[in-house]
Amino acid sequence: MPECLRHRLCAVALALLSFVLVPIVMERLTPIDEARADSRPIASLADIRRLAAEAYVWGLGPQFTWRFAKYNTTINAPINALTYGENPAAWNNSATNAGNSSLIYINGFMDFSSGTELVLTVPPSRNQYYVVNYLDDYINTIGSIGMRTTPSDVSQSYLLVGPNSRFANKKVATIGGHTLPVMASDTNLNWMLIRILTSTLADSTALNSTRSIYDNISKKFALNTLAQFRANGFQPVFPTDYTNPPPTDAEIAQAKPYKDTPSEAVRFFDQLGQSLVKSPIARLTTALGGTPLRRLPAYVVPQYGAKTIYLPPSFGQAKTLRHFARIGLTANGYKVPAGWGLEQFTALQQGYEDGQVALNKVIASQTLSAGPDTNYWTILNDLIGTYPNSLVGYLVRSTIVLNGGSANIPLDAVYPTMTSNSSGLLDGNQAYSITFTEAQLGAQLPVIGIYPPQVTDTEGKIKGLWSLTVYQPDASEVSAPFLPQSAVLNNAYSTVDSEVLAISSTNDTITVTAPNWGKLIASTPILFDGSAAAGCGLNTKMQNGVYYVAGDPVQGTGPGDVTTYTFPMSTQWKQDISDDDVPIQYSGAASDTVNLTCDSGSNLSWGMLKPVSQLGSSELEDGKLVKNGNGSLTIWLAPTLPDGVPATNWIPTPSSDYYNGIYGSSPAISTTLQVILRSYYPTPGNQPPSILPYTAGNLPESYIPPAIVTAP
Repeated sequence: MPECLRHRLCAVALALLSFVLVPIVMERLTPIDEARADSRPIASLADIRRLAAEAYVWGLGPQFTWRFAKYNTTINAPINALTYGENPAAWNNSATNAGNSSLIYINGFMDFSSGTELVLTVPPSRNQYYVVNYLDDYINTIGSIGMRTTPSDVSQSYLLVGPNSRFANKKVATIGGHTLPVMASDTNLNWMLIRILTSTLADSTALNSTRSIYDNISKKFALNTLAQFRANGFQPVFPTDYTNPPPTDAEIAQAKPYKDTPSEAVRFFDQLGQSLVKSPIARLTTALGGTPLRRLPAYVVPQYGAKTIYLPPSFGQAKTLRHFARIGLTANGYKVPAGWGLEQFTALQQGYEDGQVALNKVIASQTLSAGPDTNYWTILNDLIGTYPNSLVGYLVRSTIVLNGGSANIPLDAVYPTMTSNSSGLLDGNQAYSITFTEAQLGAQLPVIGIYPPQVTDTEGKIKGLWSLTVYQPDASEVSAPFLPQSAVLNNAYSTVDSEVLAISSTNDTITVTAPNWGKLIASTPILFDGSAAAGCGLNTKMQNGVYYVAGDPVQGTGPGDVTTYTFPMSTQWKQDISDDDVPIQYSGAASDTVNLTCDSGSNLSWGMLKPVSQLGSSELEDGKLVKNGNGSLTIWLAPTLPDGVPATNWIPTPSSDYYNGIYGSSPAISTTLQVILRSYYPTPGNQPPSILPYTAGNLPESYIPPAIVTAP
């Protein structure tokens, strides 16, 4: 424990222990013999309440993975299959929790409990940045595949196995005369989140555009059973259809119980118990346990703090779990202890809620602890992505769940976050600016305000990415923070370049060809141009005429066997509102359908609007962001475009005026902002300046991002 006192978050967490988990540190408690647990007297109400709070903090990670897997494999691809994201994360799609609008995702969940062995095939990575973040049931990163660890000029295939596989303790498997590198997990249930760099705001004709990367990179990832892979001559079997149909009403209803963390303690512990049964805590010898670290493959990530040998990331929690037997939680699942009555259930619920309040206090304290020394950025660049099995590790692990679900290890990505600056809480009604400056030779460490230091190639091009993204935080929704709908206010990056084939004033629908950028779904924002727009009752892009696809598009076939889509439109999309008065991402319905006044599609073109919720290195490299005369770059966060500011440098923020126009003035919709400055593939800490710890210089980081300044 003393070692972690060097880290800001540890200091915050330890300072709160008296509130969070009362005065007893979990790993120092005397273990309880599970075989004798049921014969012990019923725990006191105070003990039940305390243990429930501790169990929530410890168990949120594995409960989240199990619940999130149930939810996603119901509405998206099933278990042991991949969901290929075609659109970048946007204001109303389900890319992933706290989706990054600077890339596109591939998402999947793997279950090895039945003995399944899988093969993951990935495209060349030397000249295309992506990172395969492979997580165990406790949201530890156990594998990182991509440009940083496995640069390659050809496709590669990896054998994915569970802890009980015949190959679990091998680095390479020889099967049928073929060799495959092995990626073994320490748990049966796993989550894979693949992030692929693309210029998400670029036109579809660009080689680095979303359309190009989706077609030429995303579709080169494949997940097969070993049997499928062998039967195909040890070659991947790619999907015949990379898209997933929208979930049916029945699937949505089936998934709904797993969308959020349960409000009832018993349901939470039941889900946590099912997670533990499916994925027992690893032993020291699980997978590559005991292997010297110097002999590990580059893509295998050991437990946080391992110094000489590989420790399976989930190893070391058994003693903590035994501690919870008195409230019914064991390695065999959750069972309400015999003899419990209303008082015991009430104490369990109270303790569960105590744990939730405690975690929220930790998160709030992280933010409050950020001050002038970091320009008010909360910087987590250690103790993240994989977590020590200690009290502080459990606290951090669970705060990450509430802040977006999971995280890469710092060598792959760092996520400085801000919810307040020197003027107070960030508010969408206010205008802000952030200016990145050129690096200066010989600058004193830590260097403040320069462009984020990133690993570059021989020509000086950034290998990964950096981006600034605006969100809305929401403590009541585990899938928050959310990308705000106000991102549609900036259409500077949008192109109206697709054909409208037909318009029906009778049905109030339009029929179009497939878009050149992205995938059409209900709520997709679209734009129009052309001389026929006014005669059809439509505003054009130049008039900021944003329309929304009002229902699931109906696919058809047009002249020349071209694929068509038919749908009604609305001028508004109303999302569901959370208990904290924040619009909930991936929800809602259209308002009234637009009344179309023509029956012709001639001279009318359309295009998908690219919402601007982020700006960063991709837009800078594309020449879209306008630099200042001295080489610096200013990005504006504001409810309307500030005077004299290029529209390409503007991220719209949600204001009261904007929300009142959609939802009315009661209740008042929250306009609080959360800003994340992502840095993928940052410069290593031993090469200052860097956002990562500079150990030799005894600095938690040798680079501080620029301040977000409130406009006068």
